[in-house]
Amino acid sequence: MIYCPDCREEIPVEDFNVSTDVAFCRRCGKNHRYSELADFEVRAGFRPDRPPRGMRVLPDDGTGEGIVFRYFSHAVWILCFFAVFWCGVTGTLTVAVWCAGNSPWFAKLFMLPFQLVGIGFLFGIAMMLFGRSELRFRDGALEMFSGIGRIGRRRRWELADIRKVAVEPTGMQQNGRQVEGVAIVTADGRRRFIGRSLDAEKQQFLVNLIRQKIRLNDSRKSGYWA
Repeated sequence: MIYCPDCREEIPVEDFNVSTDVAFCRRCGKNHRYSELADFEVRAGFRPDRPPRGMRVLPDDGTGEGIVFRYFSHAVWILCFFAVFWCGVTGTLTVAVWCAGNSPWFAKLFMLPFQLVGIGFLFGIAMMLFGRSELRFRDGALEMFSGIGRIGRRRRWELADIRKVAVEPTGMQQNGRQVEGVAIVTADGRRRFIGRSLDAEKQQFLVNLIRQKIRLNDSRKSGYWA
């Protein structure tokens, strides 16, 4: 669904002309650039109150309405296997080196990066088992928290500054395949990704949800309504 940036009414498909980049609103009698409005298209039949399995709608308890999802993946068991193997081998070698009385300092310091990799494995496992991401919409902004409990990363975007929301390749690869995420592009051209670990259905739900909130945001300037 694409909406007029002035009256906010839906523009029917027959009033699009993709080849000439025109979307005509019969109610206003105005032409708009289809490409700009399409960046905020909300899929027909989208239901924000019916998220995919694994996502949960958060009631507005004074902190703004939003949604929460977890990072759990069955790949955590494979990661656990590698973590046990890696930490076991490197831990044994590190203890042996540090306990050897004649070991030079550079040999002891050489083992530290391997321990940091092991800590990274453990952090990844903890995020898959206990981590969560929480999106909140309040005061004309999108706020996101990612972490465990209250410890994690917080980000914030003003809805009026967001110029594009779409599922795009992140530039990362996993098992030889491009990893996709939900790209949030702001007016200054900065692109930030969220939801990299989610499947396509959940990523598209986030895209539709954020686009819908942008369309309903009263602080958004005319010409960028979706």
